[in-house]
Amino acid sequence: MVHGDDGGDGGRLALRRALEAWRQGLGEAPVVCQWGIAGAGGEGLGVVTAGMAGAGEVEALTVTVSTGDVDRHGDVVSPEGWRLESYRRNPVVLWAHNYRQPAIGRAPAVWQEGPALLARIEFAPTEFAGQVAALYREGYQRGVSVGFRPLRFEERRDARSGAFLGIRFLEQELLEISAVPVPANGAALRRGEIPAQAGMTKKGPALEAVVALLRGLRE
Repeated sequence: MVHGDDGGDGGRLALRRALEAWRQGLGEAPVVCQWGIAGAGGEGLGVVTAGMAGAGEVEALTVTVSTGDVDRHGDVVSPEGWRLESYRRNPVVLWAHNYRQPAIGRAPAVWQEGPALLARIEFAPTEFAGQVAALYREGYQRGVSVGFRPLRFEERRDARSGAFLGIRFLEQELLEISAVPVPANGAALRRGEIPAQAGMTKKGPALEAVVALLRGLRE
């Protein structure tokens, strides 16, 4: 798996090498994620013991998954290039592109709306998924990100200097949607509000659990 960013130039170079190797038939198409490092924020995260979601309780929200804007890496993912067939058969939502942990939700609906790709996310009725849902409900987190397999791409270069600016993905297969604290695409955010779940208020155990989760992510 190759991510769009590893916190330095090394990840970008690895991504470009992997894409070029795939274009030349020397390797498989890499999995590209628009945020973070493989497993970032997932391993050793721990579960806050305060109850956040019980059996049968499902949180839902609508999100802008991706747009054609230039992202923080200088890349562009073409809105008309999305291939959604495989994702609709396995519409997983992950935490921070962590492919080694169980899904925290699903996206039963994903669709194009103008230049944007949108999805409706339902969080799983598990404790950790409930904690993540609470972050969105309480306004601590709004971002989402995509993991995809590139099918066609080209380099973005400055028209005058020829300097490398980023990658334009022309066609791509959506693999997963992730809940992330900071998305690469600044427009990939929650839309609207999540209705408050019964028993979940601005005060009390729910908010305390959210604060505990945030502290755990920071440590």
